[in-house]
Amino acid sequence: MYAGRVRILSGDCLLPEVHPSPFACTYLSSFRRPLVPGLREICLSDLYEHEWTTLLLLCSTTIKIVSLSDEEGDEDGRLIGGFLHSLGCNESHGLERLHILTARHNHLDCITKFHMLQDIELSFSGETTGALLIEGFSKLSALNRLSRLLVKWEIEYEHHPLVSPLPPPHSVNFCSLRSIDITAPSYTALLLVQCLRVDTLRRIRIRCLPSRLHQPTTFRQVVRECGSVAPSLEEVDLDFYVRQPIGQETFDGVLDLTRRFRLQKLKFAWNGFEIDNAYIHTACLSCCFSHLEVLDLVSLGASYSPTLQVLRSLAIHCPVLKGLHMKFTVEKEHLPLLVKEMENEDPLSHGLKCLTIRLRNQPETAEIFANKSILIISQYLDSLFPSLDLLHTFGRFQNFTFVEGIRQTLKVLQHRPAMDSRRLVGSQAPNL
Repeated sequence: MYAGRVRILSGDCLLPEVHPSPFACTYLSSFRRPLVPGLREICLSDLYEHEWTTLLLLCSTTIKIVSLSDEEGDEDGRLIGGFLHSLGCNESHGLERLHILTARHNHLDCITKFHMLQDIELSFSGETTGALLIEGFSKLSALNRLSRLLVKWEIEYEHHPLVSPLPPPHSVNFCSLRSIDITAPSYTALLLVQCLRVDTLRRIRIRCLPSRLHQPTTFRQVVRECGSVAPSLEEVDLDFYVRQPIGQETFDGVLDLTRRFRLQKLKFAWNGFEIDNAYIHTACLSCCFSHLEVLDLVSLGASYSPTLQVLRSLAIHCPVLKGLHMKFTVEKEHLPLLVKEMENEDPLSHGLKCLTIRLRNQPETAEIFANKSILIISQYLDSLFPSLDLLHTFGRFQNFTFVEGIRQTLKVLQHRPAMDSRRLVGSQAPNL
């Protein structure tokens, strides 16, 4: 009675009461029409064979979104493959979004029949070889409406027999792709980026996993190839946090990529190369960051980081920055320098809205949290970013009292009547 009203089917599994017998399934399928004619979205996981039989009875050409996650009940991918085949028998099907965990390479022949697909997420199984992954990558380029593609191949990298040297693939041209995410061992990720040629691409994200075929120059090659993928990149997201450290050449390559494409968003996570105030000043003054709206730099495992004083340079040289996420060193001896800067420099009116401070885990941090330095840090942030809305801390050492204290102090400062900020600092700064 109510089947015509159902638009979304979601959950971990189908309830037992909706499992018809095999005879009932055969009888119902003879009507050659879906049981739920208005179904628009299917989002299910952990389905088993008898449940897939039921699911096939629900399918209709009105389905726009399919999200399937089934790692245990479908070890060989046969059930997902059969479902895709049945769903794609009508080649006029209007499926627009397809997410599969875990996908097999033999699913791609069915997937490419859905000519209306615009958004695809595929997490490939460990049985997929690098060669088959690249071959499947090429098949997906036949989808002319595809605008977003996410490919994951998270295999056990150390001594996996499926990771082997591959010849460079041929060029793969996507007609309408605007965003691509690749998660794979670094060597395979490099090959996939090498074959990409997409004039319409605006966003690229590469997450490199450890690979036994990794060379010291692999990361630098990935950055260089990103610069050859598309002429109009706006957002680059690179995650190189693996055991193999990057060198300064790789970091300089990322800065050059940012400058050449005048990126709006840059996210870069890495291991092995540490940056300090001087390096940030150099990057800012070289106009690498002047056009950025979001800057997210994460050096995990670094023994030192820039201090909060670098925020003034970033505020001056990054006029359109709306989100800033970095790891800063905050120590007690830095606080008098912040006070001195506020007394000697004019306040700014930068439009930054969101700031994430990744604080280091160090003995001095606890002392900072314990004294009145919250006021100094709040005043300093307010003198640079009077429109700051969101403040977060990230890392192993998180003190919610510290974060909440700064948030509340910022609210007070932002709503208090205009006054001489230098006098405010001088009158209310605690003795250090």
